[in-house]
Amino acid sequence: MTQQDYHGVGPTVPVLDQVQNWELLSAFENSTHTSLRFKRALDPCDPDDVAITNDTVNFIWAFGPNDGMSYHMGVRGSVAVNPLDPPYPAVDVSSFKSWKLTVNQAMPAPEKSFSYWCSIHSSPQFKKKNHVVGFRPLLVGPLAAKHTHHFVVYTCKTPPGIPAKEVFSPFSNKEGAECYTKESLMSKPFQLCSTTLYVWGVGGKEFFLPTHTGYPVGEDANEYYMLEVHYDNPTHLKDVKFETGVEIFYTPKLRQYDAGMMTIGHTVLASLLIPPRSKDFMIVGHCGKECTNKGIPEGGEIYLFNTLLHTHLAGRKMKLRHFRNETELPWVSYDDHYHFNYQKNRPLREERKILPGDSLTFECTYDTTSRNDVTVAGYSTRNEMCETFAWYYPKGAFEGCSSFYDIQHLLPGIDSGAQPIVQQPTSMANKTFGEAIQASVTWTPELREKLQNMVKLSDHEGVCNVKEKHPPPQPEDYYTPFNPPPPPPKMIWNYPKVDKIYEPPLRCNVEENIIPN
Repeated sequence: MTQQDYHGVGPTVPVLDQVQNWELLSAFENSTHTSLRFKRALDPCDPDDVAITNDTVNFIWAFGPNDGMSYHMGVRGSVAVNPLDPPYPAVDVSSFKSWKLTVNQAMPAPEKSFSYWCSIHSSPQFKKKNHVVGFRPLLVGPLAAKHTHHFVVYTCKTPPGIPAKEVFSPFSNKEGAECYTKESLMSKPFQLCSTTLYVWGVGGKEFFLPTHTGYPVGEDANEYYMLEVHYDNPTHLKDVKFETGVEIFYTPKLRQYDAGMMTIGHTVLASLLIPPRSKDFMIVGHCGKECTNKGIPEGGEIYLFNTLLHTHLAGRKMKLRHFRNETELPWVSYDDHYHFNYQKNRPLREERKILPGDSLTFECTYDTTSRNDVTVAGYSTRNEMCETFAWYYPKGAFEGCSSFYDIQHLLPGIDSGAQPIVQQPTSMANKTFGEAIQASVTWTPELREKLQNMVKLSDHEGVCNVKEKHPPPQPEDYYTPFNPPPPPPKMIWNYPKVDKIYEPPLRCNVEENIIPN
Protein backbone atom coordinates (compact mmCIF):
# COMPACT_ATOMS: atom_id res chain seq x y z
CA MET A 1 0.00 0.00 0.00
CA THR A 2 1.40 3.39 -0.97
CA GLN A 3 1.54 5.99 1.80
CA GLN A 4 1.34 9.63 0.81
CA ASP A 5 0.39 12.90 2.44
CA TYR A 6 -2.32 14.86 0.58
CA HIS A 7 -4.57 17.80 1.38
CA GLY A 8 -7.95 18.91 0.06
CA VAL A 9 -8.51 22.16 -1.82
CA GLY A 10 -12.18 21.76 -2.76
CA PRO A 11 -14.52 19.32 -4.55
CA THR A 12 -11.70 17.87 -6.61
CA VAL A 13 -8.85 15.38 -6.38
CA PRO A 14 -6.65 15.99 -3.27
CA VAL A 15 -3.29 17.61 -3.87
CA LEU A 16 0.02 16.02 -2.85
CA ASP A 17 1.69 17.92 0.02
CA GLN A 18 5.05 19.47 -0.65
CA VAL A 19 6.22 18.16 2.73
CA GLN A 20 5.50 14.49 3.56
CA ASN A 21 5.34 14.69 7.34
CA TRP A 22 3.31 11.71 8.47
CA GLU A 23 4.51 8.15 8.90
CA LEU A 24 2.44 5.02 8.36
CA LEU A 25 3.10 2.54 11.15
CA SER A 26 0.78 -0.29 10.15
CA ALA A 27 -2.11 -1.09 7.82
CA PHE A 28 -4.73 -3.82 7.80
CA GLU A 29 -7.55 -4.59 5.37
CA ASN A 30 -10.15 -7.35 5.08
CA SER A 31 -13.61 -7.71 3.57
CA THR A 32 -15.20 -5.45 6.20
CA HIS A 33 -12.56 -3.16 7.73
CA THR A 34 -9.61 -0.99 6.82
CA SER A 35 -7.32 0.02 9.68
CA LEU A 36 -4.45 2.52 9.51
CA ARG A 37 -2.05 3.46 12.30
CA PHE A 38 0.20 6.43 11.76
CA LYS A 39 2.02 9.18 13.60
CA ARG A 40 2.34 12.87 12.92
CA ALA A 41 3.14 16.01 14.92
CA LEU A 42 0.08 17.60 16.48
CA ASP A 43 1.00 20.78 14.64
CA PRO A 44 3.58 20.24 11.90
CA CYS A 45 3.59 23.99 11.17
CA ASP A 46 2.76 23.00 7.61
CA PRO A 47 0.11 25.15 5.87
CA ASP A 48 -1.10 22.01 4.09
CA ASP A 49 -1.92 20.26 7.40
CA VAL A 50 -4.58 20.86 10.05
CA ALA A 51 -3.30 21.23 13.61
CA ILE A 52 -4.74 18.69 16.05
CA THR A 53 -5.86 20.56 19.16
CA ASN A 54 -8.44 20.26 21.91
CA ASP A 55 -11.09 21.21 19.34
CA THR A 56 -13.59 18.84 17.78
CA VAL A 57 -12.20 17.41 14.53
CA ASN A 58 -14.18 16.02 11.60
CA PHE A 59 -12.37 13.01 10.18
CA ILE A 60 -13.32 12.58 6.52
CA TRP A 61 -12.93 9.22 4.83
CA ALA A 62 -13.46 7.94 1.30
CA PHE A 63 -12.82 4.67 -0.56
CA GLY A 64 -11.99 4.36 -4.24
CA PRO A 65 -12.30 1.19 -6.35
CA ASN A 66 -8.57 0.48 -5.98
CA ASP A 67 -5.56 1.54 -3.92
CA GLY A 68 -4.72 4.46 -6.18
CA MET A 69 -5.90 8.06 -5.80
CA SER A 70 -9.20 7.76 -7.69
CA TYR A 71 -12.78 8.96 -7.28
CA HIS A 72 -14.63 7.36 -4.39
CA MET A 73 -17.93 6.95 -6.29
CA GLY A 74 -19.92 8.16 -3.30
CA VAL A 75 -18.34 5.76 -0.78
CA ARG A 76 -17.47 8.41 1.75
CA GLY A 77 -18.42 9.87 5.12
CA SER A 78 -17.19 11.76 8.14
CA VAL A 79 -17.12 11.35 11.89
CA ALA A 80 -16.63 13.96 14.63
CA VAL A 81 -14.04 13.12 17.28
CA ASN A 82 -12.04 14.72 20.08
CA PRO A 83 -8.70 13.00 19.47
CA LEU A 84 -6.87 14.54 22.44
CA ASP A 85 -9.52 13.69 25.04
CA PRO A 86 -8.42 10.90 27.38
CA PRO A 87 -10.16 7.68 26.34
CA TYR A 88 -12.92 6.28 28.50
CA PRO A 89 -11.81 2.99 30.05
CA ALA A 90 -13.78 -0.13 29.17
CA VAL A 91 -16.51 -0.59 31.78
CA ASP A 92 -18.00 -3.94 32.79
CA VAL A 93 -21.59 -2.92 33.58
CA SER A 94 -22.42 -6.45 34.81
CA SER A 95 -21.01 -5.45 38.19
CA PHE A 96 -23.55 -2.61 38.54
CA LYS A 97 -27.29 -2.40 39.06
CA SER A 98 -29.38 -0.06 36.93
CA TRP A 99 -32.76 1.53 36.42
CA LYS A 100 -34.33 3.31 33.47
CA LEU A 101 -36.05 6.67 33.09
CA THR A 102 -37.83 6.85 29.74
CA VAL A 103 -40.87 8.27 27.99
CA ASN A 104 -42.46 6.42 25.09
CA GLN A 105 -44.98 8.58 23.28
CA ALA A 106 -45.75 10.67 20.23
CA MET A 107 -44.02 14.04 20.13
CA PRO A 108 -46.26 16.53 21.96
CA ALA A 109 -47.50 19.85 20.61
CA PRO A 110 -46.95 19.21 16.88
CA GLU A 111 -48.21 22.73 16.15
CA LYS A 112 -44.91 24.00 17.61
CA SER A 113 -41.39 23.46 16.27
CA PHE A 114 -40.19 22.25 19.65
CA SER A 115 -41.53 21.22 23.03
CA TYR A 116 -40.21 20.46 26.49
CA TRP A 117 -41.82 17.44 28.16
CA CYS A 118 -41.40 16.64 31.85
CA SER A 119 -42.21 13.43 33.68
CA ILE A 120 -41.66 12.39 37.31
CA HIS A 121 -40.09 9.00 38.08
CA SER A 122 -39.47 7.10 41.31
CA SER A 123 -36.10 5.55 42.05
CA PRO A 124 -35.43 1.98 43.18
CA GLN A 125 -36.11 1.39 46.86
CA PHE A 126 -32.62 1.93 48.20
CA LYS A 127 -31.99 0.69 51.72
CA LYS A 128 -28.79 2.69 52.12
CA LYS A 129 -26.59 5.16 50.29
CA ASN A 130 -25.45 4.06 46.82
CA HIS A 131 -23.33 5.70 44.15
CA VAL A 132 -24.51 6.40 40.60
CA VAL A 133 -21.51 5.60 38.41
CA GLY A 134 -22.70 5.94 34.82
CA PHE A 135 -25.37 6.81 32.28
CA ARG A 136 -26.33 5.21 28.98
CA PRO A 137 -28.69 7.19 26.70
CA LEU A 138 -31.66 5.24 25.40
CA LEU A 139 -32.83 6.60 22.05
CA VAL A 140 -34.80 3.75 20.55
CA GLY A 141 -34.78 3.94 16.76
CA PRO A 142 -33.77 6.59 14.20
CA LEU A 143 -36.75 8.84 14.98
CA ALA A 144 -35.61 9.21 18.58
CA ALA A 145 -32.10 10.12 17.46
CA LYS A 146 -33.46 12.61 14.92
CA HIS A 147 -35.99 14.41 17.10
CA THR A 148 -34.45 14.35 20.60
CA HIS A 149 -32.48 17.58 20.93
CA HIS A 150 -31.40 16.88 24.50
CA PHE A 151 -32.67 15.57 27.80
CA VAL A 152 -31.88 16.37 31.42
CA VAL A 153 -32.38 14.32 34.58
CA TYR A 154 -33.11 16.39 37.70
CA THR A 155 -33.39 15.29 41.31
CA CYS A 156 -36.57 16.35 43.08
CA LYS A 157 -36.59 17.70 46.63
CA THR A 158 -39.39 18.91 48.88
CA PRO A 159 -39.09 21.69 51.46
CA PRO A 160 -38.25 20.61 55.03
CA GLY A 161 -41.04 18.79 56.79
CA ILE A 162 -42.94 17.79 53.64
CA PRO A 163 -42.61 14.08 52.69
CA ALA A 164 -41.38 13.52 49.14
CA LYS A 165 -43.76 10.62 48.63
CA GLU A 166 -46.75 12.81 49.47
CA VAL A 167 -45.76 15.42 46.87
CA PHE A 168 -44.34 13.38 43.97
CA SER A 169 -45.99 9.95 44.16
CA PRO A 170 -49.30 11.09 42.54
CA PHE A 171 -47.33 12.15 39.44
CA SER A 172 -44.62 9.50 39.26
CA ASN A 173 -44.23 6.96 36.47
CA LYS A 174 -47.02 8.55 34.46
CA GLU A 175 -47.14 10.23 31.06
CA GLY A 176 -46.09 13.70 32.21
CA ALA A 177 -46.87 17.13 30.75
CA GLU A 178 -45.32 20.10 29.00
CA CYS A 179 -42.74 21.52 31.38
CA TYR A 180 -43.18 25.26 31.44
CA THR A 181 -46.81 26.06 30.76
CA LYS A 182 -48.64 28.02 33.43
CA GLU A 183 -51.04 25.11 33.92
CA SER A 184 -48.22 22.61 34.49
CA LEU A 185 -46.32 24.84 36.88
CA MET A 186 -49.46 25.43 38.96
CA SER A 187 -50.65 21.82 39.05
CA LYS A 188 -47.47 19.71 39.04
CA PRO A 189 -44.34 19.80 41.22
CA PHE A 190 -41.88 20.44 38.40
CA GLN A 191 -40.42 23.51 40.12
CA LEU A 192 -39.21 21.30 42.96
CA CYS A 193 -36.97 19.36 40.56
CA SER A 194 -34.04 21.66 39.86
CA THR A 195 -30.80 19.87 40.81
CA THR A 196 -29.13 18.55 37.67
CA LEU A 197 -27.99 14.92 37.75
CA TYR A 198 -27.27 14.23 34.07
CA VAL A 199 -27.38 16.02 30.70
CA TRP A 200 -27.38 14.39 27.28
CA GLY A 201 -26.97 16.42 24.06
CA VAL A 202 -27.18 15.54 20.38
CA GLY A 203 -24.49 13.02 19.46
CA GLY A 204 -23.61 12.26 23.08
CA LYS A 205 -22.40 8.82 24.10
CA GLU A 206 -22.60 6.84 27.31
CA PHE A 207 -20.80 8.41 30.25
CA PHE A 208 -19.17 6.73 33.25
CA LEU A 209 -17.70 8.63 36.18
CA PRO A 210 -14.03 8.17 37.15
CA THR A 211 -13.56 5.21 39.49
CA HIS A 212 -12.90 7.44 42.53
CA THR A 213 -16.24 9.30 42.21
CA GLY A 214 -19.95 8.54 42.34
CA TYR A 215 -23.14 10.57 42.61
CA PRO A 216 -24.87 9.80 45.96
CA VAL A 217 -28.39 8.34 45.89
CA GLY A 218 -30.47 6.43 48.42
CA GLU A 219 -29.86 8.76 51.34
CA ASP A 220 -33.59 9.48 51.62
CA ALA A 221 -36.32 6.89 52.03
CA ASN A 222 -38.13 7.98 48.86
CA GLU A 223 -36.32 9.67 46.00
CA TYR A 224 -37.83 11.05 42.82
CA TYR A 225 -36.38 12.33 39.56
CA MET A 226 -37.67 14.41 36.68
CA LEU A 227 -36.84 13.61 33.05
CA GLU A 228 -37.01 16.71 30.85
CA VAL A 229 -36.97 15.89 27.13
CA HIS A 230 -36.52 18.58 24.47
CA TYR A 231 -38.32 17.39 21.32
CA ASP A 232 -37.25 19.06 18.10
CA ASN A 233 -40.01 19.06 15.47
CA PRO A 234 -39.31 21.84 12.93
CA THR A 235 -41.64 20.33 10.27
CA HIS A 236 -44.55 19.88 12.72
CA LEU A 237 -44.91 16.12 12.30
CA LYS A 238 -47.90 14.46 13.96
CA ASP A 239 -48.22 11.07 15.65
CA VAL A 240 -44.48 10.36 15.52
CA LYS A 241 -43.87 8.01 18.45
CA PHE A 242 -40.57 6.82 19.93
CA GLU A 243 -38.85 6.11 23.24
CA THR A 244 -36.26 8.44 24.77
CA GLY A 245 -34.48 8.35 28.10
CA VAL A 246 -31.53 6.98 30.02
CA GLU A 247 -30.31 3.90 31.86
CA ILE A 248 -28.65 4.86 35.16
CA PHE A 249 -26.01 2.53 36.61
CA TYR A 250 -25.35 2.43 40.36
CA THR A 251 -23.55 0.39 42.99
CA PRO A 252 -23.77 -0.09 46.78
CA LYS A 253 -19.94 -0.19 46.86
CA LEU A 254 -19.22 3.42 47.72
CA ARG A 255 -16.33 5.20 46.05
CA GLN A 256 -13.92 7.67 47.59
CA TYR A 257 -15.77 10.89 46.72
CA ASP A 258 -19.33 12.02 46.22
CA ALA A 259 -19.63 13.80 42.85
CA GLY A 260 -21.91 16.66 41.89
CA MET A 261 -22.77 18.76 38.85
CA MET A 262 -22.99 22.51 38.37
CA THR A 263 -24.05 24.79 35.49
CA ILE A 264 -21.93 27.78 34.43
CA GLY A 265 -22.76 30.35 31.76
CA HIS A 266 -25.20 33.06 30.70
CA THR A 267 -28.70 32.77 32.12
CA VAL A 268 -31.36 32.02 29.47
CA LEU A 269 -32.71 35.57 29.26
CA ALA A 270 -33.48 37.81 26.29
CA SER A 271 -30.37 39.94 26.82
CA LEU A 272 -28.53 37.01 25.26
CA LEU A 273 -28.97 38.77 21.93
CA ILE A 274 -27.09 38.19 18.67
CA PRO A 275 -27.64 40.56 15.73
CA PRO A 276 -28.34 39.12 12.27
CA ARG A 277 -25.50 38.68 9.76
CA SER A 278 -22.90 38.72 12.54
CA LYS A 279 -19.66 36.77 12.61
CA ASP A 280 -17.71 36.02 15.81
CA PHE A 281 -20.26 37.67 18.10
CA MET A 282 -19.53 36.76 21.72
CA ILE A 283 -21.79 36.19 24.71
CA VAL A 284 -20.26 35.69 28.16
CA GLY A 285 -21.47 34.38 31.50
CA HIS A 286 -19.55 34.98 34.71
CA CYS A 287 -19.20 33.06 37.98
CA GLY A 288 -17.84 35.53 40.50
CA LYS A 289 -15.69 34.96 43.55
CA GLU A 290 -18.63 35.67 45.85
CA CYS A 291 -20.25 32.48 44.58
CA THR A 292 -17.17 30.24 44.87
CA ASN A 293 -16.69 31.64 48.39
CA LYS A 294 -20.25 30.60 49.18
CA GLY A 295 -20.22 27.26 47.36
CA ILE A 296 -16.83 25.99 48.53
CA PRO A 297 -16.15 25.74 52.28
CA GLU A 298 -13.41 28.02 53.62
CA GLY A 299 -10.10 26.23 53.32
CA GLY A 300 -11.66 23.64 51.02
CA GLU A 301 -11.48 22.91 47.32
CA ILE A 302 -13.38 21.18 44.56
CA TYR A 303 -12.08 19.42 41.46
CA LEU A 304 -13.71 19.69 38.03
CA PHE A 305 -13.24 16.51 36.00
CA ASN A 306 -15.72 16.63 33.11
CA THR A 307 -17.59 19.27 31.07
CA LEU A 308 -20.36 19.33 28.48
CA LEU A 309 -20.21 22.55 26.43
CA HIS A 310 -23.56 23.66 25.04
CA THR A 311 -24.94 26.18 22.57
CA HIS A 312 -27.42 25.77 19.73
CA LEU A 313 -27.10 25.97 15.94
CA ALA A 314 -25.34 29.36 15.74
CA GLY A 315 -22.61 28.40 18.22
CA ARG A 316 -19.07 28.07 16.83
CA LYS A 317 -16.65 28.37 19.75
CA MET A 318 -16.76 27.98 23.53
CA LYS A 319 -14.24 28.49 26.30
CA LEU A 320 -14.34 28.12 30.11
CA ARG A 321 -11.77 30.50 31.62
CA HIS A 322 -10.39 30.33 35.18
CA PHE A 323 -9.09 33.26 37.25
CA ARG A 324 -7.31 33.28 40.63
CA ASN A 325 -6.09 36.43 42.35
CA GLU A 326 -4.59 38.59 39.56
CA THR A 327 -3.80 35.76 37.15
CA GLU A 328 -5.69 33.84 34.50
CA LEU A 329 -4.94 30.11 34.76
CA PRO A 330 -5.00 27.75 31.74
CA TRP A 331 -8.48 27.36 30.26
CA VAL A 332 -10.52 24.60 31.90
CA SER A 333 -12.14 23.49 28.65
CA TYR A 334 -12.57 24.89 25.16
CA ASP A 335 -13.63 24.01 21.62
CA ASP A 336 -13.01 26.31 18.65
CA HIS A 337 -14.74 23.90 16.24
CA TYR A 338 -18.01 23.26 18.06
CA HIS A 339 -20.17 20.64 16.34
CA PHE A 340 -23.86 20.90 17.28
CA ASN A 341 -24.50 17.27 16.35
CA TYR A 342 -21.62 16.04 18.50
CA GLN A 343 -22.26 17.17 22.06
CA LYS A 344 -20.69 14.88 24.61
CA ASN A 345 -19.44 14.79 28.16
CA ARG A 346 -15.71 15.45 27.77
CA PRO A 347 -13.28 14.32 30.47
CA LEU A 348 -10.57 16.83 31.32
CA ARG A 349 -7.01 15.68 30.68
CA GLU A 350 -6.18 16.93 34.17
CA GLU A 351 -8.65 17.59 36.97
CA ARG A 352 -8.95 21.30 37.71
CA LYS A 353 -8.80 22.51 41.32
CA ILE A 354 -11.17 25.37 42.13
CA LEU A 355 -10.62 27.32 45.36
CA PRO A 356 -12.85 29.72 47.27
CA GLY A 357 -12.42 33.15 45.74
CA ASP A 358 -11.67 31.86 42.24
CA SER A 359 -13.83 33.12 39.39
CA LEU A 360 -14.84 31.52 36.09
CA THR A 361 -16.08 32.97 32.80
CA PHE A 362 -17.77 31.00 30.03
CA GLU A 363 -17.49 32.52 26.54
CA CYS A 364 -19.62 31.52 23.53
CA THR A 365 -18.94 32.76 20.00
CA TYR A 366 -21.69 32.72 17.36
CA ASP A 367 -22.05 33.06 13.60
CA THR A 368 -25.37 34.38 12.29
CA THR A 369 -24.12 35.51 8.86
CA SER A 370 -26.81 33.36 7.20
CA ARG A 371 -29.66 34.80 9.30
CA ASN A 372 -31.71 37.90 8.48
CA ASP A 373 -33.46 37.96 11.87
CA VAL A 374 -32.08 38.69 15.31
CA THR A 375 -31.29 35.62 17.45
CA VAL A 376 -32.28 35.69 21.11
CA ALA A 377 -32.10 33.30 24.05
CA GLY A 378 -34.64 30.54 24.20
CA TYR A 379 -35.34 26.83 24.24
CA SER A 380 -35.74 26.18 20.52
CA THR A 381 -32.67 25.05 18.57
CA ARG A 382 -33.14 28.23 16.52
CA ASN A 383 -32.82 30.31 19.70
CA GLU A 384 -29.56 30.28 21.61
CA MET A 385 -28.00 29.28 24.93
CA CYS A 386 -24.51 29.63 26.40
CA GLU A 387 -23.76 27.21 29.23
CA THR A 388 -21.50 24.39 30.31
CA PHE A 389 -22.38 21.53 32.63
CA ALA A 390 -19.42 20.67 34.85
CA TRP A 391 -18.95 17.56 37.01
CA TYR A 392 -16.94 18.02 40.21
CA TYR A 393 -16.04 16.43 43.54
CA PRO A 394 -16.42 16.42 46.48
CA LYS A 395 -20.12 17.14 46.10
CA GLY A 396 -21.31 20.13 48.04
CA ALA A 397 -24.03 22.71 47.80
CA PHE A 398 -22.77 24.11 44.46
CA GLU A 399 -25.40 23.65 41.73
CA GLY A 400 -25.01 26.61 39.40
CA CYS A 401 -23.24 29.90 38.83
CA SER A 402 -24.24 32.20 35.98
CA SER A 403 -24.82 35.82 35.05
CA PHE A 404 -26.81 37.97 32.67
CA TYR A 405 -26.60 41.39 31.11
CA ASP A 406 -29.56 43.38 32.43
CA ILE A 407 -32.17 43.69 29.68
CA GLN A 408 -33.24 47.05 31.13
CA HIS A 409 -30.15 48.56 29.51
CA LEU A 410 -31.43 47.46 26.09
CA LEU A 411 -35.13 48.23 26.47
CA PRO A 412 -36.08 49.97 29.73
CA GLY A 413 -39.30 48.86 31.35
CA ILE A 414 -39.38 45.37 29.87
CA ASP A 415 -39.81 42.34 32.12
CA SER A 416 -37.18 39.63 32.19
CA GLY A 417 -37.48 36.17 30.64
CA ALA A 418 -36.31 34.30 27.55
CA GLN A 419 -38.97 35.91 25.31
CA PRO A 420 -40.71 38.67 27.32
CA ILE A 421 -43.68 40.55 25.86
CA VAL A 422 -43.28 44.28 25.29
CA GLN A 423 -45.96 46.53 26.78
CA GLN A 424 -44.54 49.98 26.07
CA PRO A 425 -44.11 51.92 23.83
CA THR A 426 -47.48 51.38 22.16
CA SER A 427 -45.89 50.85 18.76
CA MET A 428 -44.22 47.70 20.09
CA ALA A 429 -47.01 46.49 22.39
CA ASN A 430 -47.67 42.73 22.44
CA LYS A 431 -44.55 41.91 20.46
CA THR A 432 -41.92 39.58 21.86
CA PHE A 433 -38.63 41.21 22.69
CA GLY A 434 -37.02 39.60 19.63
CA GLU A 435 -39.81 40.77 17.33
CA ALA A 436 -39.60 44.31 18.69
CA ILE A 437 -35.85 44.48 18.17
CA GLN A 438 -36.16 43.00 14.67
CA ALA A 439 -38.83 45.51 13.63
CA SER A 440 -37.19 48.62 15.04
CA VAL A 441 -33.42 48.25 14.66
CA THR A 442 -31.19 48.75 11.63
CA TRP A 443 -27.99 46.81 12.28
CA THR A 444 -25.10 48.97 11.17
CA PRO A 445 -21.51 47.81 11.88
CA GLU A 446 -21.26 50.54 14.50
CA LEU A 447 -24.39 49.33 16.29
CA ARG A 448 -23.20 45.73 16.26
CA GLU A 449 -19.91 46.75 17.81
CA LYS A 450 -21.68 48.88 20.43
CA LEU A 451 -23.96 45.99 21.42
CA GLN A 452 -20.99 43.59 21.48
CA ASN A 453 -19.12 45.83 23.89
CA MET A 454 -22.20 46.25 26.08
CA VAL A 455 -23.11 42.60 26.50
CA LYS A 456 -19.49 41.42 26.78
CA LEU A 457 -17.72 44.10 28.82
CA SER A 458 -20.46 45.67 30.96
CA ASP A 459 -21.33 44.54 34.46
CA HIS A 460 -23.55 41.47 34.73
CA GLU A 461 -25.96 40.51 37.46
CA GLY A 462 -24.83 37.27 39.07
CA VAL A 463 -26.93 34.21 39.88
CA CYS A 464 -25.36 31.97 42.54
CA ASN A 465 -27.22 28.69 42.98
CA VAL A 466 -25.86 27.23 46.20
CA LYS A 467 -28.38 25.10 48.09
CA GLU A 468 -28.26 25.58 51.82
CA LYS A 469 -27.67 22.34 53.71
CA HIS A 470 -30.26 23.24 56.32
CA PRO A 471 -32.59 25.80 54.69
CA PRO A 472 -34.84 27.83 56.93
CA PRO A 473 -38.31 26.39 57.50
CA GLN A 474 -40.90 27.48 54.96
CA PRO A 475 -44.48 28.55 55.64
CA GLU A 476 -47.07 25.78 55.46
CA ASP A 477 -48.46 27.06 52.16
CA TYR A 478 -45.05 26.91 50.42
CA TYR A 479 -46.00 23.93 48.27
CA THR A 480 -49.44 25.09 47.09
CA PRO A 481 -49.34 27.35 45.29
CA PHE A 482 -45.67 27.29 44.24
CA ASN A 483 -44.48 30.43 45.94
CA PRO A 484 -40.86 31.16 44.98
CA PRO A 485 -38.41 31.97 47.78
CA PRO A 486 -37.41 35.62 48.21
CA PRO A 487 -34.72 36.79 45.78
CA PRO A 488 -31.14 36.90 47.10
CA PRO A 489 -29.23 40.20 47.23
CA LYS A 490 -27.79 41.33 43.91
CA MET A 491 -24.22 40.42 42.95
CA ILE A 492 -22.47 42.35 40.16
CA TRP A 493 -19.82 40.45 38.19
CA ASN A 494 -17.49 41.20 35.30
CA TYR A 495 -14.15 39.98 34.01
CA PRO A 496 -11.70 40.14 36.93
CA LYS A 497 -8.81 42.56 36.63
CA VAL A 498 -5.72 40.46 36.04
CA ASP A 499 -2.03 41.17 35.49
CA LYS A 500 -1.62 38.22 33.16
CA ILE A 501 -3.92 36.75 30.53
CA TYR A 502 -3.37 33.08 29.74
CA GLU A 503 -1.83 32.36 26.35
CA PRO A 504 -1.68 28.72 25.23
CA PRO A 505 1.82 27.52 24.36
CA LEU A 506 2.84 27.21 20.72
CA ARG A 507 2.90 23.57 19.64
CA CYS A 508 5.21 23.90 16.67
CA ASN A 509 8.52 22.07 16.89
CA VAL A 510 8.32 21.22 20.58
CA GLU A 511 9.29 17.86 21.96
CA GLU A 512 5.80 17.15 23.33
CA ASN A 513 4.23 17.68 19.91
CA ILE A 514 3.31 14.02 19.49
CA ILE A 515 -0.12 12.46 19.25
CA PRO A 516 -0.59 10.47 22.49
CA ASN A 517 -1.18 6.74 22.26
